[in-house]
Amino acid sequence: MPPRKYPSAPLEPRDGVPRGHALLPPGDGPRPGPALMEWELRGESWTDEHPHDEFNYVLEGHLFVACDGETVEARAGDVVQVPAGAVGRYWAPEYARMLAIYGPNAEGLPSRTHGFTRLQ
Repeated sequence: MPPRKYPSAPLEPRDGVPRGHALLPPGDGPRPGPALMEWELRGESWTDEHPHDEFNYVLEGHLFVACDGETVEARAGDVVQVPAGAVGRYWAPEYARMLAIYGPNAEGLPSRTHGFTRLQ
């Protein structure tokens, strides 16, 4: 199979969603593959839940991630994992830019958004 190129597509700006780019969009159908997204938070918080593992590589800034009663602090060069089925809350008091990698979603189960807020 030859290599395949995926063009970067900005995520549609809309209220209640962090800014970002879908570098490798989540697949459609019953056996979607992995996804690769670049996203950022600017004094904001994002909470979601996925049926697959999610890894966030911090490219710039300072990120906090809470999951299952634990909170970790991450800076540029750190990777944070939120396991499949867990609710993850991500926040950046000032700024953080991340590269998110979502594991394959073999059953095609939906992800859920729990909230997007501006921090005080």
